[in-house]
Amino acid sequence: MALRRPAPARVAAFLDAQRDAPPSFPAPLPDVAPPGFVRDDYALELGHGVAAFRAARAALFAWRHVDLGWLDVQPREHPPREGAVVAMLARVAGVWFANASRVVAVFDEPGRAGYEYVTLPAHAERGVERFSVLWPGGDARVRFEIGAVSRPGPWWVAAGRPLARAAQLRFGRECPAALLRAVREAGA
Repeated sequence: MALRRPAPARVAAFLDAQRDAPPSFPAPLPDVAPPGFVRDDYALELGHGVAAFRAARAALFAWRHVDLGWLDVQPREHPPREGAVVAMLARVAGVWFANASRVVAVFDEPGRAGYEYVTLPAHAERGVERFSVLWPGGDARVRFEIGAVSRPGPWWVAAGRPLARAAQLRFGRECPAALLRAVREAGA
């Protein structure tokens, strides 16, 4: 926690400390939330056809879906790759939090692209989250989907659960909108 956005060197040290940490939830994303967890699902149509799919895939792998001002991912110079440890930097109620996650799966195939990550001990929540861009082919609709299961991690997150849930719901609205903006900027 910090009143200022963490400096890159501090984020790098944070990630180094989490590199070998065990996941706080098993992958893959379950269809139903386990007891004590909540399931969140969000979806947004991004356009139609191959151009929209390619633009959405490129934007997702460039982390454009987290270009929210109050949220960012570090490091972002590489696309998601299996085994990578990333920090989601979130500003909630004027305070910056660094949340560690490990990418456990990356899929990039015709009509389907995305990744899944699990939370690590230095994360406000315990859970798993999947980000997918889907296109069945032809002139069909391209969809961005987010699926997640989570519960509060540390006691202070549980004590502030309404604030944490408000941030999660905000993310669920704004993340798909950010990817849609990126697709439109690409002219798709």
